[in-house]
Amino acid sequence: MSANNNQNLQTQTPMPDFSKIAEKPRQPYFTKLILLALKIVSLLLIVLIISAAVLAGVYYKNLQQAYSLSLAAKANLETALHQIINRDFVGSAVLIDKANSEFVQAKNLLDKIIIIRQIPYVGRQLKAVDQVLMAGIKLTGNGSKVVLLVDDIVAPLKNESITYATITTAQKKEILNKIVQSEDLLVEVQQDIDEATAAIDSIPTDKLVKPLRDGILPLKENLPKAKELIDNALPMLSVIPKVAGFDQPKSYLFLLQNNSELRPTGGFIGTYGILKLQDGEIKEFQTDNVYNLDVSTQPILKEPSPFPIAKYLEQKNWSLRDINWAPDFPVTAQKALYMYKEENRILKELKESGKPIKGQEGTILADTIPYQEVGGVIAMTPEVIKDLLKLTGPVTVRGVMFTDENLTDQLEFIVGKEYKQLGISPAERKEIIKQLADQLSLRLMTLPFQRITDILEIAYKSLAKKAILIYVQDPELEKLVLERGWGGEIKDTNNDYLMVVDSNMASLKTDQYVDRSINYSLRWQNGDLLGKTTITYKNNADFTWKSTRLRNYARVYAPLGSQLIDSSGAMENDKIKDPARQPGQVEVNQEFNKTYFGAFISIEPHEEGVLSFEYKLPDRIKEQINKGGYNLLIQKQPGVMPNLTLDLKFDKNIKSASPAEAESEWFNASYNYSTALDADKQMFVIFK
Repeated sequence: MSANNNQNLQTQTPMPDFSKIAEKPRQPYFTKLILLALKIVSLLLIVLIISAAVLAGVYYKNLQQAYSLSLAAKANLETALHQIINRDFVGSAVLIDKANSEFVQAKNLLDKIIIIRQIPYVGRQLKAVDQVLMAGIKLTGNGSKVVLLVDDIVAPLKNESITYATITTAQKKEILNKIVQSEDLLVEVQQDIDEATAAIDSIPTDKLVKPLRDGILPLKENLPKAKELIDNALPMLSVIPKVAGFDQPKSYLFLLQNNSELRPTGGFIGTYGILKLQDGEIKEFQTDNVYNLDVSTQPILKEPSPFPIAKYLEQKNWSLRDINWAPDFPVTAQKALYMYKEENRILKELKESGKPIKGQEGTILADTIPYQEVGGVIAMTPEVIKDLLKLTGPVTVRGVMFTDENLTDQLEFIVGKEYKQLGISPAERKEIIKQLADQLSLRLMTLPFQRITDILEIAYKSLAKKAILIYVQDPELEKLVLERGWGGEIKDTNNDYLMVVDSNMASLKTDQYVDRSINYSLRWQNGDLLGKTTITYKNNADFTWKSTRLRNYARVYAPLGSQLIDSSGAMENDKIKDPARQPGQVEVNQEFNKTYFGAFISIEPHEEGVLSFEYKLPDRIKEQINKGGYNLLIQKQPGVMPNLTLDLKFDKNIKSASPAEAESEWFNASYNYSTALDADKQMFVIFK
């Protein structure tokens, strides 16, 4: 057949009507695949549901028993808590042990549940319960031992009316000894709490069933508080008994540093004394006006002063009252011990020669505190006395009422002005400080014994913010003090570092009226990393008998090897002594494995002044950033709490930082943070 015939045949043949065919057209291949996958998933879900039901039946007994044991443990702990409150420590210990056993049994039962843990949602719930039980095991593991230790310690103190003053010396010694012996146990408890906290912190609270989530949140809130308590208590219990002379009597040179007149380690040393401690008791506490020791001896000793003291205080010869020039307290304490010994040696020679001993304003002294060998130095600011007055309430001395709110004003008025009106000798004008200390000590000793925890809390906070500084000549004990951060030392670090140290240079008690702000910034310039520290001072004082223009010598401590590039704000002297208002020189020097920049500034009342230092940081800081991390240690000067602002610009984006910035600042190339510099601070930055 020809091609034309074929074409005609095809044209004439009618096309089938597919609309009349009952069978549906074929689905595209992709659609068929999706439908098949959905069928398989549906079948898998049915299998999983059936399997879960079977497994639930298999593990139902385990789950039920674990739940019952957990409830029993909870009930036992609640009863144990009530028994502790009622001082039934032995009964409480039994219940804590029982709760621990129940937690362990519950955990063992849950550990046997393996297969259904592979189901994501169910597995998440079981993992959360695992962590809660682990925290319970850790928290109760040594709980009974701690409770029995407390029972042993407080056994002689079960009389509610007992006070520290009524406890016998033997009882105090026994209590201190038991506390010292319990250090290993408390270290274990600290580790347990750390592990319990880590277990709870590892639980993601999202996608948990509501009852479990609601139960975990209180743990997340309260465990850090327990951790803080033990972290605070352990160093106190391991060091304070040794400092307080539980094993042998301890004597200290006492320095009261007035932070209204700021100096490097806290304030001007207007009062010194001798403090003797034994078995937790104050055996002796004598104080005196520091000028009674300095006036006659300073011209004879002729110890050269650091140049800022010589220039701005016009004191060519150094003395005990100005000895705290080094911001590193161990160094200052050693110099204070040397000066205390040398000045007393000269006083002894003067007495033997029959020459008069002069005090402040030329007063002839009958005597001074007899020299005593001491084993260390304890320095404190009046802030500690304020905190204790909050605890005891007002204390009245010589008809004057002292409270935590009026302490500074009352003392400054009495020892700075009123003593003249009352006809008190300048040499004896600070006797009221000793009398106040005696009355305050008596009030503290007669508080109910239960309040001793409040006293310990004040002591810890004072040590943490450097209102109390301790130095001991015993190397082992000094090591413990430094490890706890109570020694006021300049810390060694290979990382970035900052410490601002201000020194009042004859501006009366003006520092209490000054607002301070520290700004530290980083920036890159031609491949160099530049640090800039700016200190802003606002003098809110008036010209009065106790306040005036601020005359301040500031030092900025930076990493060793830092190079000064630029500075501003340094003055030659104040407007009275330098009417031409010449710019001052910047001192560049090294000490304590740091480079520091120093300058003088003077600020009139109700005016503001700014000191600024920009410097190239050593290459090692740059290398650390290039390797993916940056660390900054900022140390607080004792006696002052400035505002701190960080503006750190890097050349790479930040992955994480501690302390964390505001969320709006995350994941860029700069770290911005503001806080009160109330303690030493460390900042860590990790880069992407």
